[in-house]
Amino acid sequence: MSKILLLLFIIVNTFAQEYIAKEEESWNLQRSNFYFENDMYFNTDYDYTAGVRLSFLYHIQNPKKNIYDISLLDFGGSSTYRSFALVHQMYTPKNKKQKTLIVDDRPYAGWTYFEAGLHKSSKTHLRSLNLKLGIVGPTSGAEHFQNFIHDTIGAEHVYGWDNQLHNELGINLKYTHKWRFLYLKQKLLETSLVPFGEIELGNISIKATAGFSMRIGYNIPKDFGVSSIDIGGEDGIPSFEENILCNQKDWSFSINISGASSAVSKDIFLDGNTDGDSHSVKKENFIGYYGVGFSIRYKKFIFDFIQTYNTKKFNTENGGHDTGTIVFSWLYN
Repeated sequence: MSKILLLLFIIVNTFAQEYIAKEEESWNLQRSNFYFENDMYFNTDYDYTAGVRLSFLYHIQNPKKNIYDISLLDFGGSSTYRSFALVHQMYTPKNKKQKTLIVDDRPYAGWTYFEAGLHKSSKTHLRSLNLKLGIVGPTSGAEHFQNFIHDTIGAEHVYGWDNQLHNELGINLKYTHKWRFLYLKQKLLETSLVPFGEIELGNISIKATAGFSMRIGYNIPKDFGVSSIDIGGEDGIPSFEENILCNQKDWSFSINISGASSAVSKDIFLDGNTDGDSHSVKKENFIGYYGVGFSIRYKKFIFDFIQTYNTKKFNTENGGHDTGTIVFSWLYN
């Protein structure tokens, strides 16, 4: 009898260990994205003048539900993802030669931060929660980075960084919700529409944004779209159980169109430091963006380009401003 009980114990323990192993949470690297944003593509060098971002997206197998349920809403089957990114952004006035304060133009400012994101995607919904933690001011390294680049390429030295925003710890939380709709789907042509809404809160910015992105092309990715660093969330998060259908073919191509508008209550890069002891300009509380671009994928490599036009962001700005976003991505699965 004892031998039978021992055998039963061994069998049950073996199955239990296999079950635990199957249920143990695991992280699989899905995608990496490198963003390079600059206005030099349009022969300008002011306002939001540059941004770089390196991010990694992980697919979470067997996620712990009490940790990853970021919304009470249920959209059926879903996949869980985590993302991590390091980001640097730079803002400057138009006149780079003037050493003294330019009172009617935006402040010099740099913003370097770490971003951690949590994402849940179903076939038609994506919910993302992102935390940004970093530093605004000289410690961000923006002055040294810009002048190093300018000196390297033989461009004009920038003299006004003594007037930049002073050091301030930045903490911001952003929630983004996307919807995905498929329309035309034929042998060689597909379209997808992804409306989105997002809310951002913190001492860096307080704003609400609504917008959309649309793809028209061949074998378009089964995901929630491509975006810039600030608007639209993480690139390339797959729709639940569908992205493998796109990757079965070597090539994908699409023309992309996007648009968004924001209601802005706070923008540290225009309002100045939170303590009020810095240069500031009167911001516009309602701003808009629209963009056009394209995406090309060959096997695991993806190239995206977006040209974004921004309406004026402060009342003494002469007009809108164009920025280009380039994204190089690599798929690991």
